[in-house]
Amino acid sequence: MPKKTKKTKKASAPETVPLRNRCLDTLRGLAITLMVVDHASDLFFNMNIEPSNVRMFTRLSMPLFCILMGYFLARSRRVHWERLLQIGAATVVTNLLFYTLYGKLEILASLLVCYVGIVGLKLFFVPLVLAPFLFSWDASQAVFDFPLSIVAGCVAQGVILRCGGLRVAIATGIVLTVAALVVSEPSRYVLWFVLPATLLIALGIARPQWHLRGVEWIGRYPLSIYVAQYYLLVLLSR
Repeated sequence: MPKKTKKTKKASAPETVPLRNRCLDTLRGLAITLMVVDHASDLFFNMNIEPSNVRMFTRLSMPLFCILMGYFLARSRRVHWERLLQIGAATVVTNLLFYTLYGKLEILASLLVCYVGIVGLKLFFVPLVLAPFLFSWDASQAVFDFPLSIVAGCVAQGVILRCGGLRVAIATGIVLTVAALVVSEPSRYVLWFVLPATLLIALGIARPQWHLRGVEWIGRYPLSIYVAQYYLLVLLSR
């Protein structure tokens, strides 16, 4: 009789934890850093947003951050309640100061609305990439520092980059650049940077290990640093 062999249990493959994209963290950190420069230019030098000064180049921060947000939320299969609550808390804390100074809600409030929109609409959020063309009829301009039509368009661009790929995102990025023709200043300048921001993020996706250590660290804790910088800058400017 053939000798029986002992059955051995097949070793299960260890679960792999997806590596964090250090380049996208760095780009998120760059967006926060540019926002700090923008706020400092306003608070310390009373600088208007014009093509001739540094605040023009800091416009990159807004589409960069918004597109990243849309990119990461695009294929999320569940609601990240903890993250939603974090954004909500940061929005409240930041606007306690911002609304007092400017009489409007700052960009975290707009992002919170878009976050809820993506959670509810999923891929049906994509058509909002055309929202900037409705800028003239956007009543949120009276309430938000960054109108919802502009923020939603940028966030939708991130969803398109994640789900449609770079070629489609380049096409919609060009569309958003054209939309700048029907948008008034300074929101117009934001749309000029949508395509460059999209290309930077695409580069980050292709080169996940490229990073700048300090900027990457900022990108890992964007909400905490964003809230803290407002209060610190206002305190120092007084």
